[in-house]
Amino acid sequence: MIETIEERYRLETVRFRYQLGEVQWAERAVPVAVDTSLFFDRPVDAGSFVPPVEVLRFGVSCVMVLSQPLASPLPLVASAGPFVRFAPHQYRRSTIRLEGSFDDYLTAMPAERRRKLLAKKRKFREACAGTLSVRVSSTEGELEAFQCTARPLAANTYQERLFKKGLPNTDAFHTDLRERARTGRARGYLLDGPNGKPIAYIYATVDGPLVTFEHLGYDLAYSKLSPGVVLQLAVLEDLFRARCAKIFDFGEGEGQHKTTFGSESTACGDLYFFPKTARGLELFAGQALAHTVSRAAVRALSRLGLREKVKRLMRRRFAAT
Repeated sequence: MIETIEERYRLETVRFRYQLGEVQWAERAVPVAVDTSLFFDRPVDAGSFVPPVEVLRFGVSCVMVLSQPLASPLPLVASAGPFVRFAPHQYRRSTIRLEGSFDDYLTAMPAERRRKLLAKKRKFREACAGTLSVRVSSTEGELEAFQCTARPLAANTYQERLFKKGLPNTDAFHTDLRERARTGRARGYLLDGPNGKPIAYIYATVDGPLVTFEHLGYDLAYSKLSPGVVLQLAVLEDLFRARCAKIFDFGEGEGQHKTTFGSESTACGDLYFFPKTARGLELFAGQALAHTVSRAAVRALSRLGLREKVKRLMRRRFAAT
């Protein structure tokens, strides 16, 4: 079966972010074409992949191919036919195959990592008088109630204040949530804290064989109890039991929690193809400059031993504002 341009690439308006480390200081809405194929269905690229030139008839300023499997690291910038290829993020994408049982998954984990995770779970349970309450939502009514409860919590998390990745409160999100609920492609999770009220949430979505989440957060006041770790464990236990997907996908990029929980990883890169037009090159120049300044600032803080300290201070500051 031959795949058409319209089937593989989706037109979107994407907000290109200009960041200094984790802090976003500006953004710009741009029409792009996004490769919608699943990352593990694509051939591993050694640097020769170029989007079909026909995609430019959509009038886009960029073609985005996120999590493209790579044979080896790519240069930051390269010419690619009618495009300039920009590869600012190259990483290992972590996944978990939801095969066997949750106990099997824990048993396969390195012993020290497993011990630390279970110790955090025990500490949380002890702080909650020996109980661990996780509310799971999957039906339309349950997910609408979840959204009403999680939205106020999400608005006050650092994930929302710093990254703008709290639970959306838009008509488009509500429509998608209801449709997913009707087709069994969404699950919501709320973790109750020592006061009996929700202190952490995760909204998971299922697309084909993959389940992932982009919207999650926790009340920073309870960070010493590791609510994010505790809820992540509960989510995985539920997903192994529910069998609603084959692979848990942590999404683009790396992170400590992905290393901690992931059982497999694939070398990937986020590739941005800017057409060699005035509009495309101007957008590329802005992104390349922002990336260079941000990386330089992060390296300087790392050399001074201040990177983690500044990161914690910024999270606290944004959580308090």
